[in-house]
Amino acid sequence: MTITVLHNQSLLDIAIQHTGSVFNAFSLAAANDLAISDSLLPGSKIFIPETIEITTDIANYYSSKALQPATAYQENEFTERLGIGWFKVGQTFKIY
Repeated sequence: MTITVLHNQSLLDIAIQHTGSVFNAFSLAAANDLAISDSLLPGSKIFIPETIEITTDIANYYSSKALQPATAYQENEFTERLGIGWFKVGQTFKIY
């Protein structure tokens, strides 16, 4: 099966949505020649091998509720936000 990546989706999001387990993110990364932490481009394709074990009840829940998790963020999303909760250690927040 091949799926299309949505805006701000990570391999973890895709794994839980389509296979019912975040642990499958490692298998997805290997099958698609990616690192688990790679940023995915919206519209790109991710191959889900038939050999991946599906946790059917969780995958069906996401499907029946039309849930499409998208928890990743892009580096530039934090450039205009202010406050201590948005500081990046070593970049916008210096430790001496």
